[in-house]
Amino acid sequence: MAYEHHYAMLFAPVEKEYGKLDPATITAIIGFSVGGPVSMRERKAARLFVTCELSVYEEQKSSTDGLKFEIFSKDDFDEKQARAILTALGRLSMEAHLGHNHTVDLSQIVEARSGVVSLHLFSKATIEGSEYGLYRVCPK
Repeated sequence: MAYEHHYAMLFAPVEKEYGKLDPATITAIIGFSVGGPVSMRERKAARLFVTCELSVYEEQKSSTDGLKFEIFSKDDFDEKQARAILTALGRLSMEAHLGHNHTVDLSQIVEARSGVVSLHLFSKATIEGSEYGLYRVCPK
């Protein structure tokens, strides 16, 4: 898979709406696939954080909308909260079929500093014959 092309296509709608993502990826020494936090891209000027690895994992369950997907937040969370929330939802996406208008209780995740969040389908893209999407996570 050509990851640069994949993410350029997948992130095009969010960049059209909110501006170009910053070039750096926020990542940890211990990667998501071995228990660390999810990698994210951001647009500081828009207080936007978006995951940038979930949709390429074979282990990710397709959403209830039939999409492999990434998740983003806009304005609602700081970087620490976004990382905790997006990581928790990323892990959940490996076990459960999430989708549009689903709600998830994150009250047990201290770093999230949030209770219930909801997912909203923001955009879809067909990339190399497969369907992908971006879901926005918002406090409920």
